[in-house]
Amino acid sequence: MKPTWIILLLLGSWFAYAQTTPSASPDPAALEEQLKSQPGDLPTMVALGRAYLDVGRYDDAARVFEDVLALDYQNFQAHFGLGLALYRKGDLRGALFEFDQVTRLFPDRYEGWYNLAVAYADLGRWEEASAAFKKALALGEEQNLSPEVLRPAYLGLASSLRKLGSPEEAAAVLIEALGKVGEDEELLYQVADNLAMAGKPKEAIPYLYKVLNRDRGHVAAVSLLADIFVGQGLTERALRELDRSLQAVDDPAVRANLLLKKAMILKPTDPDKASQLLQEATRLDSRLWQAHYDLGTHWLRAGDADRALVAFQKAYSVKPDEPRILVGLAAAYFQKKDYKQASRYAKLAAAAAQGDVRADALLVGGKSAYRLGRYGEARALLLQAVDLIPDRAEAWLWLGLAAYALQDLDTAVPALERAVQLNPSPVARLNLGAAYLAAKRFSDAEQVLTQVVLEDPNNAEAWYNLGWALKALARESEAQRAWKRALELGFEPARSLIKK
Repeated sequence: MKPTWIILLLLGSWFAYAQTTPSASPDPAALEEQLKSQPGDLPTMVALGRAYLDVGRYDDAARVFEDVLALDYQNFQAHFGLGLALYRKGDLRGALFEFDQVTRLFPDRYEGWYNLAVAYADLGRWEEASAAFKKALALGEEQNLSPEVLRPAYLGLASSLRKLGSPEEAAAVLIEALGKVGEDEELLYQVADNLAMAGKPKEAIPYLYKVLNRDRGHVAAVSLLADIFVGQGLTERALRELDRSLQAVDDPAVRANLLLKKAMILKPTDPDKASQLLQEATRLDSRLWQAHYDLGTHWLRAGDADRALVAFQKAYSVKPDEPRILVGLAAAYFQKKDYKQASRYAKLAAAAAQGDVRADALLVGGKSAYRLGRYGEARALLLQAVDLIPDRAEAWLWLGLAAYALQDLDTAVPALERAVQLNPSPVARLNLGAAYLAAKRFSDAEQVLTQVVLEDPNNAEAWYNLGWALKALARESEAQRAWKRALELGFEPARSLIKK
């Protein structure tokens, strides 16, 4: 959903500043007949273009407005209507060109600059959007336009500045808007949100209470207030603010979102209580996918793959294109040892995700491919994963395993060394020792495996591999002792190596 400032002028009052605005749109068919008897009549052509716009025939509207401009290039309504038609059909570059033409031909028209700014914003060209919004506001002030007209431009300018990494400047714009347009919940909240983003959370608090005094069920406001209190080390106060809102509202969807926020705060310290709140949230609003998703992650951490899968499936039924949910499904299937399904969902997630979520998808996909014996695929996926998450020991470990299975020791050894460096777990060191053996680095293998058996004397596989390292170093008696210990621990492959 687009912010209200993006679409307000475009969809609400596109001829708000035209000299005449009919109360109802004429029937396109009637205007078509009228135009047949009066070909080239500009007012009729403009009216037909507007009628096409009103019924969603954007291609026809664009064609008619272009015909008008071919006859009268100075026709404001035709330029403006063509820009709207192109915008509504998704041709943002075409719309940008037309609104740019409006500002050049009619530089004193507020709506031209405003809609030019909107087109720039939709294209992600935030510097140009910011400049155009500023021009629109300057004209609006000069022309004493109403606060209702100026309000979306203030919001648009603030949004552009925030996108440019200037939330403090955005907050200043919105504070100015409060003085000129008047206080309303959206402006007040946006001021607070930008102040918090600018690293001034304490200055945001009064604005948030103004919002909550108007609407105690404003989820975004009370959630931001709770985050600020948590950031100040006042977790109990944050929870009390959420409880105040819970006591004040009856709407199930609002209550569900408040419970979700409360669960997120409690999750690090009281995961069981958090899971109870999440379950209550999903009962109140079965379409709150975030609650289903977070419940799924809770069950995954608890090792309950079946319940995790149910939660992720419910989240998926609401939002099937959310990459985090796809990763959750992949992880749950992996935990259930259904590696084909895990691989399937991991691939879907990797195709749709970016950043850390994509890295998680690649990791689960790589692990699943490894378990399926598709070692080349696993190596390829895990190489991508470690590029995105170079400090994740698990990714390096699985990359090492996949490369080792392919006897790609040039990849396996450094991958496992990195895994041990990040997290010297017995599993990582055991596999590094095996890789050293395969690479004929027997002294390194002996050192690593000796450390493993010292810390975990019941690790049969480590004793077995240590025996091979010792034998390669011509320490036969020590090798025999290592293999005997491996056999005592139940590792049968050691039996044939023990001398009678």
